[in-house]
Amino acid sequence: MKNARTIILINTAFFLLVLVLLAYIVLRAACVDMTHDEAYSFYNAKIFWWVETLCTGNTHWFNFIAIKTCIFFGVEKTFYLRGFSLLCSFLFLLLVWVFIKKMENPFLKIFVAAFLLLNPFLVDYLALARGYSAGIMFECASLFYAYLYLNNKNIKAATASLFLAGLSAIANFNFFYFFTAYALLHFYILYFKNRQGVLKNKLVYIEIIFTGIIVCVVLKALSFITNCSNDIGNYGGTNFISSVFSGFIDSLLYKQVRLNFKTLYIIAVLFFILALLALIIGVFRRKKHNNQLYFFAAILLAIMFVLAIINKWCFGVLYPTYRTTFMFYPLITLVLVGFFANLKVIKIKNGLLLMMSLGLIINFLGSINVKSTFDYAEQADAKRAFCYADSLGAKHVGISPELYGVFRNYYQQTNRFKFSFNGYSLHSKNMQKSDSINLKLKALDYLILFPPYNFNFYMAQAINLKSIKYYQ
Repeated sequence: MKNARTIILINTAFFLLVLVLLAYIVLRAACVDMTHDEAYSFYNAKIFWWVETLCTGNTHWFNFIAIKTCIFFGVEKTFYLRGFSLLCSFLFLLLVWVFIKKMENPFLKIFVAAFLLLNPFLVDYLALARGYSAGIMFECASLFYAYLYLNNKNIKAATASLFLAGLSAIANFNFFYFFTAYALLHFYILYFKNRQGVLKNKLVYIEIIFTGIIVCVVLKALSFITNCSNDIGNYGGTNFISSVFSGFIDSLLYKQVRLNFKTLYIIAVLFFILALLALIIGVFRRKKHNNQLYFFAAILLAIMFVLAIINKWCFGVLYPTYRTTFMFYPLITLVLVGFFANLKVIKIKNGLLLMMSLGLIINFLGSINVKSTFDYAEQADAKRAFCYADSLGAKHVGISPELYGVFRNYYQQTNRFKFSFNGYSLHSKNMQKSDSINLKLKALDYLILFPPYNFNFYMAQAINLKSIKYYQ
């Protein structure tokens, strides 16, 4: 009875942690101003032209539908636009809690909560109106139903898992890696290994049609984006370890600790070795660890890594990095949990888990804020700057490119939050002359700049600048 009571208390404590984290995510969704990519998603939903909408990888379809729905009902405040992501975040947190609840080792429970939930970079995207929250939620739901199938061989659970994996790919095209890996494993386990009676099973035809639809839709969408703008072609890396694992470490540290490239790469290599070792043990020592979910997750992760490498070597597709690696997070967590659960030296294992967990917790606590995000942190005070310029009665304002996208794509498209001044994008060294209006700075009342700003493009214009307001 005492053990049962202790388990209930521990699980309740983790549930309270999930609720506190959810409250923090909701608070961030309410307080953090609109970010660059969210603003462009809003613009495409507001000023809908199917070519421009489908031409960019920034359009995450379920998120687009959610934003479009908000606009239809006249609800354009940032918090409400993030409502769908918040719902997905709640379901994601709930699924992780259910997984934690089923674990016996309290040190492993703490590690999973710290590693997967207390990642400040992931928390950023759980609160933003993007497709990452939906993608990781559908992936975790898929893995949950896969777990149910592995435990009771319920075919309906396996089918549900396949469908949820497909939805993750639609929610965010990066998760197509997960869907492809899952579909290959799904059809191999259910139908290739057990060939008898396959053709008589009507369910297999439904699954094949569904899989074909997802593959065709995603590949066609990616092809259209590549040919139209190729705005997804430049985001990524050329080195597998530095792209996937250095990006993970750097974003996890959340700019609290500035590491040089060499130090960051060394830490990334060590993390990669740990993940690879856990993966190899999960695949090749199946009989010894006797953990079906560990084996399943390790194979999935291995297939995804191989697919990423094939894509790079054969088709020149850059490796996932930073936010595009979210698809790996749940599987890396499962593989590491399986690895540590299989370690026999209990005291060393628990001590190592506790030490890593404490480090992750301290790192997360240091990252807490309700003002900015890891990506586009320079936009934290953009709205305040716009409001100040508006209060001064400005009519024509030049705006740095880092801040102009939010102004043009969100604020000036809204019905209630539009500013009265005209904003113009200033030229930067990264822009071509055709990308910017050849502004006469003398005609502008104010400039909103993100320092350090390069004025070389305007050298021929003799102007005097006076600083009147500075935001940190």
